[in-house]
Amino acid sequence: MTSVLPSTDQLDALVRQVPGVESLYPAGPLLTAVLTVALDAVAHRAPAAPLVHVGEQGDGVRVTAKIGIGAAESSGHVSGRVHDAIAAHLEQGDYPPVVQIVVIVASVRLSV
Repeated sequence: MTSVLPSTDQLDALVRQVPGVESLYPAGPLLTAVLTVALDAVAHRAPAAPLVHVGEQGDGVRVTAKIGIGAAESSGHVSGRVHDAIAAHLEQGDYPPVVQIVVIVASVRLSV
């Protein structure tokens, strides 16, 4: 085990590939997102803030993903698939233990 945290770019791509996920939103602290967007604007570059948030918590890692799903999907099923995909990815790497995986359904498309 190392103290290297999982790549948020890889987790962003992984979550986007989960069936039923239509969108991915910034899940980190609001202040971090605001500062990143502001710095990107000053530097005249496209926003690059990671959407899946990875942070150290006590003796392990906490991962948070905020997703949007389609109307035909069950939020419970999609969020479960996202959780399982993140957990499987983290089990394959040499990362600190996972303390918590949080999946927030931030939006549900109302029409098909």
